[in-house]
Amino acid sequence: MEGKRESVTEKSLTEHFIFQNAMECIAKMTKDNGSMESLRYFLSRRTLLEMLQDRGYDVVQHANLSPSLAEFRSRFGQNPNPQTLAFCVSHLSNPSNTVQVVFAGTDDIRKGTVNEICTQIADKGRLKGLILVVQSKMTSFAKKDLESLPFKVEIIRIDDLLVNITKHVLQPKYEILTDDEKKALLTKHNLDEKQLPHMLKTDAIASYYGLEKGQVVKITHRGPVVDFHVSYRCVV
Repeated sequence: MEGKRESVTEKSLTEHFIFQNAMECIAKMTKDNGSMESLRYFLSRRTLLEMLQDRGYDVVQHANLSPSLAEFRSRFGQNPNPQTLAFCVSHLSNPSNTVQVVFAGTDDIRKGTVNEICTQIADKGRLKGLILVVQSKMTSFAKKDLESLPFKVEIIRIDDLLVNITKHVLQPKYEILTDDEKKALLTKHNLDEKQLPHMLKTDAIASYYGLEKGQVVKITHRGPVVDFHVSYRCVV
């Protein structure tokens, strides 16, 4: 098993290259004279669809809504109305597990905004999760209201969705262990859960997969620097 601390230099370099690559891609895509606003919505929505697919949700029905930037702009315009970008998906293995995605506007998010967001949810009683994409400040009262909702709420900044960090060439392969696989791992190495290297719940990868505390991630490194290396991290 590896040590508990990841190399800060390695992590910083990886994040730097990912950010640099994202900025280069965005710069190339803005040369068509389209609006930056529509591009940001297109990229963030595409990443969300990929993210939900990686979590096991059925996104096929929504995949044709934004197959290209040109078609996205044709459908939603150069200045999209955030409310029109919302969508709901069900989990492939459990159709009753539904998640709603809602884009907030550019105004600060207040108590009244939360009420407006709730009006966009068709069936609150069956909903298991809400992903709220924000691009402005949120008041503490609004955050409390969101936390009091009867389903899990994930708040993601739109700027964190402009590039899918899991698809960058420098990122290793991530696999989420089932409860049985986690138990087998701990038994094999005669370990307690607390002895595994940690991954914060706020980590970008943990947020991408929507991981909860106690879940274990298998990380496989392949490449010119590290030929093959497997490590595990427990979300805390």
